[in-house]
Amino acid sequence: MNHKALSVALIALLLSACTAPRQVAKCASVTCRPQPETRQLIIWWQPDLRSGPADYSRVSVDE
Repeated sequence: MNHKALSVALIALLLSACTAPRQVAKCASVTCRPQPETRQLIIWWQPDLRSGPADYSRVSVDE
Protein backbone atom coordinates (compact mmCIF):
# COMPACT_ATOMS: atom_id res chain seq x y z
CA MET A 1 0.00 0.00 0.00
CA ASN A 2 2.90 2.36 0.65
CA HIS A 3 4.12 1.97 -2.90
CA LYS A 4 0.75 3.06 -4.27
CA ALA A 5 0.63 6.13 -2.04
CA LEU A 6 4.20 7.02 -2.91
CA SER A 7 3.51 6.56 -6.62
CA VAL A 8 0.40 8.75 -6.47
CA ALA A 9 2.30 11.46 -4.57
CA LEU A 10 5.18 11.33 -7.05
CA ILE A 11 2.87 11.55 -10.06
CA ALA A 12 0.97 14.45 -8.49
CA LEU A 13 4.23 16.26 -7.82
CA LEU A 14 5.43 15.75 -11.39
CA LEU A 15 2.14 16.93 -12.87
CA SER A 16 2.02 20.01 -10.66
CA ALA A 17 5.47 21.02 -11.90
CA CYS A 18 4.16 20.98 -15.47
CA THR A 19 1.34 23.41 -14.66
CA ALA A 20 3.37 25.87 -12.59
CA PRO A 21 3.70 29.27 -14.28
CA ARG A 22 7.17 30.08 -15.52
CA GLN A 23 8.64 33.47 -16.07
CA VAL A 24 9.78 33.93 -19.62
CA ALA A 25 13.18 35.54 -19.72
CA LYS A 26 14.35 37.71 -22.56
CA CYS A 27 15.85 35.45 -25.14
CA ALA A 28 19.29 36.52 -26.34
CA SER A 29 19.67 33.56 -28.65
CA VAL A 30 19.64 33.89 -32.43
CA THR A 31 16.80 31.35 -32.56
CA CYS A 32 14.48 33.83 -30.80
CA ARG A 33 14.93 36.47 -33.47
CA PRO A 34 12.21 36.98 -36.07
CA GLN A 35 12.89 35.44 -39.44
CA PRO A 36 12.56 37.35 -42.73
CA GLU A 37 9.51 36.73 -44.88
CA THR A 38 9.20 36.59 -48.65
CA ARG A 39 8.88 40.35 -49.14
CA GLN A 40 10.62 41.59 -46.00
CA LEU A 41 14.17 41.93 -44.77
CA ILE A 42 15.21 42.02 -41.14
CA ILE A 43 18.00 44.51 -40.41
CA TRP A 44 19.90 43.93 -37.17
CA TRP A 45 21.29 47.10 -35.63
CA GLN A 46 24.41 47.41 -33.53
CA PRO A 47 23.74 48.83 -30.04
CA ASP A 48 25.17 52.26 -30.89
CA LEU A 49 22.95 52.56 -34.01
CA ARG A 50 19.62 51.72 -32.32
CA SER A 51 17.06 54.48 -32.00
CA GLY A 52 14.86 52.62 -29.52
CA PRO A 53 14.56 49.40 -27.54
CA ALA A 54 14.26 47.22 -30.68
CA ASP A 55 17.47 45.76 -32.03
CA TYR A 56 16.04 45.12 -35.50
CA SER A 57 13.87 46.73 -38.18
CA ARG A 58 11.62 45.14 -40.79
CA VAL A 59 11.96 46.59 -44.28
CA SER A 60 9.51 45.77 -47.08
CA VAL A 61 11.01 44.82 -50.42
CA ASP A 62 9.08 45.91 -53.51
CA GLU A 63 9.80 44.38 -56.88
